[in-house]
Amino acid sequence: MAFLLLLLIFGCGTRSPVVLPDATALPNATLKNMYHAQIKIKSGPVNKTSVSVIITPSDSGLMWKPETTVYVFAGEEKMNEDYHKIIIYGAPSKEGNYDVIVSGHTLGSMYSGGGFYRNYRLAIND
Repeated sequence: MAFLLLLLIFGCGTRSPVVLPDATALPNATLKNMYHAQIKIKSGPVNKTSVSVIITPSDSGLMWKPETTVYVFAGEEKMNEDYHKIIIYGAPSKEGNYDVIVSGHTLGSMYSGGGFYRNYRLAIND
């Protein structure tokens, strides 16, 4: 009986999403040079509609995309977008401090979904 009670208590718990890197800033970038950084979302399924990324200022020259993998299935080329791995990339066009905000929620599966929010600072130097 005690085993069933523990299973019920711990089996229905939630796992909080983890956003990495676990820091307040992304690696610095250099003005007009290509930049690449990766942000990972762990502890639950995510998709296109459950992840949001905002880079400010919006005319910074930086963009984001999910990591993509191209594969062939049944003779047909397909592409998989992995929203667990967010790529920040581009050539910054303005010097200064940028904000990269990653937010959203994981989808419910064995555990109920949970929200996440992370605001990264990104310094662009000349």
